[in-house]
Amino acid sequence: MLRHYTKHSPGEKFRQVHTPETEGVWTHAEQPSDDELDQVVKMHQLDANIISDLRDAYELPRVEYSQKALYVFLRAAQRTKHGEVISMPVLAVIAPNAYITLTSTNSVAEGKIIDALHRDARSDDKGALLLSTFAAITADYEALIHRTGRYIKDIGRRLRTHEVNNADFVHFVTIEDNLNEYHSNLAGMHAVADRLKENAHGIFSQRDCEALDDLTLYIDQLTTAVSSHSQSVTSIRNAYSTIANNTLNMRMKTLTVLTVLIALPNVFYGMYGMNVPLPFEKEPWAYGAIVLFTVLLIFLVYSLAKRFRVF
Repeated sequence: MLRHYTKHSPGEKFRQVHTPETEGVWTHAEQPSDDELDQVVKMHQLDANIISDLRDAYELPRVEYSQKALYVFLRAAQRTKHGEVISMPVLAVIAPNAYITLTSTNSVAEGKIIDALHRDARSDDKGALLLSTFAAITADYEALIHRTGRYIKDIGRRLRTHEVNNADFVHFVTIEDNLNEYHSNLAGMHAVADRLKENAHGIFSQRDCEALDDLTLYIDQLTTAVSSHSQSVTSIRNAYSTIANNTLNMRMKTLTVLTVLIALPNVFYGMYGMNVPLPFEKEPWAYGAIVLFTVLLIFLVYSLAKRFRVF
């Protein structure tokens, strides 16, 4: 559904209007239908081919200028109930008479864009509205990245207390996919911010250009955080692999020693089970002596194994 907002003076709030004005209107739509996209194209004389790219779920961040309008594609991210992070394209258009935001997801609401405004802007201040849209989407990435970071730290803490299980490492596949999604989208959005800083069409004021610099630094910080989390995942996986290998080696050594200790008594019991004459075979104390000897031998072998750190 298309929603139209206006704000004519600083201090007042954005007001929704049913009939859009000819100048200074902000039009917003979440998951618009084909008819609504056609309506926007006709209303503001936009490039229909570029607008149709919103339907491409894999559309990458980019900037285009056509028919006196600036088209900025971004990617908004959201977390599913299974822990996966998906991203969908968001199109912001600065037309001669309006600012338009079209989203393929419901995660970028008008309230987020308004809250992200870096100054008290009117509805005809298209540069400020574009930057607030950019900032709102980037803020969602920050929240998701921090949540991912907390989960990774929790895994690292539980690894030290041996509470981690295989399911956590299976979930690491999802975590790495999420980190890759963050990194690729943030890299594309960083390139978009660099293009916008050129201000080739004179859309942004000096304050807007300064806000763009801050936004670029913001994206750089998030990219650094993503790289740090990726290294943490690699370190945890390597640590778990080392611990698992060491534990396996210790268990193999223990099983080897136990096998030897169990086999020692069988040597003597097997000899006295043969049908051949053996020393002391008719003595009543022979059985007890053999048992005592094998017990002492077992303790001797065990002590030597511990002394030489066999296990």
